[in-house]
Amino acid sequence: MIRVTTLYASTASATASYYTKYLADAPGEVPGQWGGHQADLLGLTGEVSIEQLERLLSGHDPITDDQLGTPLVDRTRSDGKVIRAVAGFDATVSAPKSVSVLWALTGDRGLADAHDVAVHAVLAHLERYGSTTRVRSNGGRLHPDSQGLTVAGFRQTTSRADDPQLHTHLVISSKVQTVDGRWLALDARMLKRHQRTLGGIYQSVLRAELTHRYGVAFDEITKGQAEIAGVPGDLLERFSKRTAQVDDALADKLAEFFAREGRDPTMWERAALTREAAADTRGHKTDRPADELRPHWLDEAAADGHTPESIVAAVVDAARHAAPAPERIELAPVIDALSVAGSTWHREDIVRAICDVQRPLAGLGGAGWAAYLEHATDAVIELCVDLDPESTEVQRTRGSDGRSVWIEPIAARFTTPEILAEENAIIDWATTAQQPEPSPSLTVEPGRMDVLQRTAAAAVAGDDRLVLIVGPAGAGKTTTLAAAVADLHQSGRPTFGVAPTAKAARTLEDETAMRSDTVAKLVHEWTRLDRPPRAEWKLPAETTLIVDEAGLIGTASLHTLTQLADGQRWRVVLVGDPHQLQAVGRGGMFHELCTTGRTHELQRIHRFIEPWEAEASLQLRTGKPTALDTYEDHDRIRPGTLPEHLDHIADRWISHHRRGETLAVMASTNDHVHIINEHIQQTRADRGHYGIPGQTEIAGGEHAHVGDIIATRLNNRLLRTDIGEPVRNRDRWIVTDMTDDGDLIADSLSGHGTVRLPHDYASDHVQLGYATTEMGAQSVTADASISLASGATTCRNLYVAMTRGRNYNEVCVITDSHDIADARDILDRVINTDRADTPATTQERNLRAAGPLAPPRYDDPDNTWILNQLGPPSTTLGADRDLGADIDI
Repeated sequence: MIRVTTLYASTASATASYYTKYLADAPGEVPGQWGGHQADLLGLTGEVSIEQLERLLSGHDPITDDQLGTPLVDRTRSDGKVIRAVAGFDATVSAPKSVSVLWALTGDRGLADAHDVAVHAVLAHLERYGSTTRVRSNGGRLHPDSQGLTVAGFRQTTSRADDPQLHTHLVISSKVQTVDGRWLALDARMLKRHQRTLGGIYQSVLRAELTHRYGVAFDEITKGQAEIAGVPGDLLERFSKRTAQVDDALADKLAEFFAREGRDPTMWERAALTREAAADTRGHKTDRPADELRPHWLDEAAADGHTPESIVAAVVDAARHAAPAPERIELAPVIDALSVAGSTWHREDIVRAICDVQRPLAGLGGAGWAAYLEHATDAVIELCVDLDPESTEVQRTRGSDGRSVWIEPIAARFTTPEILAEENAIIDWATTAQQPEPSPSLTVEPGRMDVLQRTAAAAVAGDDRLVLIVGPAGAGKTTTLAAAVADLHQSGRPTFGVAPTAKAARTLEDETAMRSDTVAKLVHEWTRLDRPPRAEWKLPAETTLIVDEAGLIGTASLHTLTQLADGQRWRVVLVGDPHQLQAVGRGGMFHELCTTGRTHELQRIHRFIEPWEAEASLQLRTGKPTALDTYEDHDRIRPGTLPEHLDHIADRWISHHRRGETLAVMASTNDHVHIINEHIQQTRADRGHYGIPGQTEIAGGEHAHVGDIIATRLNNRLLRTDIGEPVRNRDRWIVTDMTDDGDLIADSLSGHGTVRLPHDYASDHVQLGYATTEMGAQSVTADASISLASGATTCRNLYVAMTRGRNYNEVCVITDSHDIADARDILDRVINTDRADTPATTQERNLRAAGPLAPPRYDDPDNTWILNQLGPPSTTLGADRDLGADIDI
């Protein structure tokens, strides 16, 4: 495991004292040691002194005390916020508890040496790939290599609870030097974003070294980590008192978080809470050396019936029964794991994927395995497509990764031939399908459509093989489609609609009078091998296939759909908004087609009553902070605590329901949806809304009363209403009765009849339906909307949430105060957060575009130093890799 903490220049003296005195001078601990190529260049070798480290963390030469580049001073922004100067980073590398316990009870120094080997591998990898800096030049930004890192390493053997815990603090200076001698700031994004990769390298190299030295086996690898097989679990728990302290404090913080936020924290929020828990429980060490603590550790183990001999015997026995070490790496699982997660990836993602699944190979120690990991990563890369543009003679490249200095080192660059082939097939089909000159219909009834809607409707009803319709939320996409479908039907031309979800398909069918179903169902019928598609889905040639919410269609599904359309001679209409929510996993191709193809863009917003809201929604769509100013000016941003928001949301829902108006209630997490649903239900119960006594259990531990709003969460074509409509995922109903057996009788809120939901279905696939996630509401239009925003919300979530209501849209932001500034801070982060996948073809174009805004002027003094990077890449950062053996992959 690796944990990275930022160190600030304002506390350089205290920080230096902590590491060099409190840690290194502790009895029994070895002194801190200098490491890194830049440390060598500064003349720093051997033990770390407090004076040297304090100078370094203050931004000075540790030996001469000369200022290194720009002084490290805090600065104050125009809004009064203080930006603290960063002195460096503490990357703490910790061994698995089983390694520390075995070291403590046996006294075998080789276990600590193995830890050091793994830490060295982490530092070597970080220095090679993560020691770049940034320089503004010609309107762009250069990302050259530095000469390496300056690192003070402090190995520790005990925890603050006096348990055995091998770990090393790598104190990394934020000052790095370019090849021409200038001191600049370390670009620490690789260090921070790829902590999991660095942790995976440490764990993987440690497993290799211990397996090579001692022949031990390891338990199953989980998220890159594994314990030595055979070490008793009760011992691991006994010697994890510090972990237990942090876990107890973390449990309290998680409970407080849930009480405050009503949801579980995101991965990043949980990491922050863990750091807080560790800080809150950080007590002073007793300064008792390991040699003094070892008798106590032996007594603790003996109390559980364990001796060093019995533990070693258990480890040996586990190793004897373990599967033999593999002889080669299987690359397919690595590529499969990467392909599921996204369309493109970085070298560090490949390394992490290997470490997460691969046991060390037979015959390799830690150093050999560390080199082999790089070799295996290269082997995976050989099977991938490199999206970086080819270098030119005048283009400068980094020695660390061979990429152009204009490209960010953290930018994803690899994909598979299969992914790129899928995307290119979609693009090639689209390019061929769009005729040079459009061929619209001339008979579409204009109705009340605006000019752009009429143009788009004419294109949908025309003869083009592919039509792309882009429209912001509320721009009248459905109205446009309805007019086009009417014209197509009037001409006797077949149509069929598909959408990502059954609910969206039903909405499309209701509003256009066009037979519709899900994309998955249509693809399934046409790709199954046991029989041809059934009549309902056997679309004739020249069918106009209208794909609604096209941004939610994953790349693989869209590829299959376009190939079917090409083979069956269907016309295709893709309709959506690239700025709304996108497919989970590989996606983004609708946006790519709209970027490269001919689109019909709807611009006038018809949904909102208030003109200002239409304009604000367009600003929010493109992530402009001025949109938040407008919503704040109209009192649409509500700060407050979670309990206050829950009461407000329940009051709003009840008042709208009483007036017969629809209110879309949304949140970004299932936890929030669940708690909002239960709170509205409880509020209704407290106010006597349920006239008929009794309730029945539904999914997720919830209960439904007569009068409750529920949602079905599984498509079931065998369950049909009294007018023959099947039950669909995310359909909403009102419970009108329930049987003694727990069956629910419910009326569709969309006017699709009454259904009887059997208890088995209801108990597994029915939830309260007052609130939903933004994903579930993307195709919804209501009289008003209210949403709950938190740290889990993204810009796309917020845009969807604030565009559902015709008359009113409000966002409740969870804060500890009622200060609108606190809510704005959260929403400012929200509109800058986007986790949608980027297609490989898009990333390839982005990488080609990376570079200066003007041609480089090599006579410019600001750029002359870059010329010094010409020549062979430096080998001082580990470019020479001795693989140690000729190993076949």
